[in-house]
Amino acid sequence: MTGIKRKLLFILSVSMILLSGCAGSLKDGADALETGNYEEAAEAFGQAVSEEGAAAEDVAAAYRGLGTANYELGKYAEALEAFENAVDNGADQTVQLYNLMGVCAMQTEDYAKGLEYIQAGLTLADSASEEESADAGLVREMEYNEIVCLERQAQWESAKEKIAAYTAKYPDDEAAQKEAEFLQ
Repeated sequence: MTGIKRKLLFILSVSMILLSGCAGSLKDGADALETGNYEEAAEAFGQAVSEEGAAAEDVAAAYRGLGTANYELGKYAEALEAFENAVDNGADQTVQLYNLMGVCAMQTEDYAKGLEYIQAGLTLADSASEEESADAGLVREMEYNEIVCLERQAQWESAKEKIAAYTAKYPDDEAAQKEAEFLQ
């Protein structure tokens, strides 16, 4: 993940946590994320998730923070589980969140689940309003990852269709050009 994308992920996660009106462990987790102490953040968010009487939005924010911390630690299975729990607990369903879930699933070699999340994120991106639109680089990354997931599942015809559309849209992508040659 590039530095810009990492910074956007961080800003999005911390802002979602802070907007939830966080207190206690949730704030401690957000502070730890901000300083790059991901182990401490995961611990604090884990505590926030299990706090009795926590508001649903705080639980969702805690799961999202826990997912972000685990993602940064390279614990993709744990990150995916936390992100899924965030959605189950009412977290805002965003293109960024679905991208993270898709990448986590890909990292655990669950390409069917990765494809599902990436396609859900792309659908959100297509239907987003002007002010909610996703970063073009993020959409491009998701479109490429969609092709990878199709290939890993041996869905060759779908992968060929997607790579043709991708290379037409992004003719400067040399890696995609090579991928298109491979698929032919």
